[in-house]
Amino acid sequence: MSNYPEVFKKYQENYAAYDEVKERFENENPLEEQGEGMFKRRLPKDMSPWEKKYGDIAPRYTGTLCQ
Repeated sequence: MSNYPEVFKKYQENYAAYDEVKERFENENPLEEQGEGMFKRRLPKDMSPWEKKYGDIAPRYTGTLCQ
């Protein structure tokens, strides 16, 4: 019988957390902006891997002929 109060206490914590999240979602404005989109295009801070990858294939064009 001593295990039951501890189990009920744990269930009560779970119900409280569930009610809190449920209330937050019910009161949420569906038209409010949620922040920056997942698919927004961003350039990496360090472009050196991409520049190196394509820099070895052909020399960079400088406007002069390479002969």
